[in-house]
Amino acid sequence: MLLILLSVMTWTVETKNTVAGDGDIPAGTTAEYACSYQKGQVRQGDNATLTLSSLGGVTIEEVTVSLKSNKNSGGGVFTVSVNGTQVSTQEGTLQTWTGTYDNANYHDITLLSQPATGAEELVIRLDGTANSLFIGKYAITYSEPEPYAVTLMDGTGKVTELRAGKNRQGVLLPSLPDREGWRFLGWTENEYWMVYEAPEYYRAGSLYIPDEDCTLWALYETKPSEEETVFVTDLQSDIYLYANRISGMALAGVPENGRMGYEPLDFASENQYYSIDFVTPDTAYITHVQTGTPIGYEGTKMRAYPSPWLVYHEGDETIFYTLAGTKKYVLWLNVMGSDNTLYAGLQPVTNLSSPMGLCLPQPRTCVYAYTCHPECGMGTTEVQKTDVRCTKELRGGRVIIRAGEREYDLSGTLIQNNGR
Repeated sequence: MLLILLSVMTWTVETKNTVAGDGDIPAGTTAEYACSYQKGQVRQGDNATLTLSSLGGVTIEEVTVSLKSNKNSGGGVFTVSVNGTQVSTQEGTLQTWTGTYDNANYHDITLLSQPATGAEELVIRLDGTANSLFIGKYAITYSEPEPYAVTLMDGTGKVTELRAGKNRQGVLLPSLPDREGWRFLGWTENEYWMVYEAPEYYRAGSLYIPDEDCTLWALYETKPSEEETVFVTDLQSDIYLYANRISGMALAGVPENGRMGYEPLDFASENQYYSIDFVTPDTAYITHVQTGTPIGYEGTKMRAYPSPWLVYHEGDETIFYTLAGTKKYVLWLNVMGSDNTLYAGLQPVTNLSSPMGLCLPQPRTCVYAYTCHPECGMGTTEVQKTDVRCTKELRGGRVIIRAGEREYDLSGTLIQNNGR
């Protein structure tokens, strides 16, 4: 037997424009009330409307209103609407509804007794037809929607089952480790055995809000081999990623509150692309390609300002730094803040030697495969590589990769084929 737990919220009329809520009110719910006359009094030709919004998809089980009238008169028409659709109407007088007129005591009148599911908005309106009806309060009985189940699959194995929670607020998607020959991308609503164009997917850490019980599959991409990341030894003005050659982390984004971010090096992430202008071999200016924001500093804090960076370069090692007095501060990826959080920013050092370097955007010169079944052993050996020479250009703040007659964006998606 299914047990449905019911909740009740009440809204008491305080003035002609306000109501006070009490009881079990769904999180985030807002209430608006308006009476064309005064407080809860509705005369012939007057109206009063209560609008509840952001109810979270609850099921409205019952709606009642507490009414009294003039001594010998008082009538009107009630309409109840859910999500813009009228679900109930009731016309009459207090006498026809209760058997008597009463100007001293409030009587509860049921306006809706049939469940209305998926309610995000509830509107209760009274139009007066005879002087006068007086509204004391509204009572809404409702039930929470059952949380949806989100089953997470990794290949043929079940990872876990998540519940969307109260009011279907969504689930936070977890991350999975890479598999041999495959890199974990995120979660997809469709199951793929092998495709060669990146399907739509949700990244780990994102909020997924289901519409029903559903299954998500872990999506993997053929993992690039280590030798695909090449750090430059000859510096010239160009578009680069600024990365740690050992940890595989790269500078990302723009300065905010004196800090910057960093994340795993990803050639498909335009957030990691910087235009670096070497005005001399030892001095450079840095600009975030995606936003056109200059990357600079003020004192020992990062700042969106075109500051000149000093350059230390040896072999495939390149690091940017500045001087504060006689002290050297390098542009470092994992600075520990006073709040015990890590960020990219200026780090004082005595020795400039470091694992930092610059790598050029790596065009996808091969066909990448995507799968939800890495356990089947399909990997980079089944990927066809090409020998087409690739170049890159900045067009409208966007990095475009040219491979022969074809043009790709950083995700490897074909955007134009001039050879057709």
